[in-house]
Amino acid sequence: MTENTLQWIQIFKILAIGVFAGLYGFGGVSGKWKRRIIAPVTFIAGIAGFSLWTGSFSWLLLSSVWLLFITLTIGYGASTTKEKIIKRSRAGIANAIATISIFAVSGAWTLLFLHIAVVTAISVVAGTWNQTSSARAEETLIGASIVAIPYFVI
Repeated sequence: MTENTLQWIQIFKILAIGVFAGLYGFGGVSGKWKRRIIAPVTFIAGIAGFSLWTGSFSWLLLSSVWLLFITLTIGYGASTTKEKIIKRSRAGIANAIATISIFAVSGAWTLLFLHIAVVTAISVVAGTWNQTSSARAEETLIGASIVAIPYFVI
């Protein structure tokens, strides 16, 4: 595969991250099914497509969709800062670990630990002390963090 082709694949991955993040955000506006069902399905379709394109497909990759169906239902709303930190930490860790099969297939274990740290940190910091331009930006950022690193390890 040429370097140009590989670069185009990376650009398409960025677009796929945007689709997931957008659906994650729209699910926060209305219709939780967009976040909980459609977003994971588009993510795993992207993972399958890119791994088939690059010759790294494994059936194990598909298991992440089932875990994301579960983890994207974890509530993280709270009224106190302490409670927000606890609930958002739990949701961040769970959403990051839901993609573990992708790291297992790729062997990128070091990046799994980075992924867990990034997703958890963004979930807690953005969700507790939102300094983005809006709640929409915050949720889209959280959604993007859940899938960004997994897309780039396949």
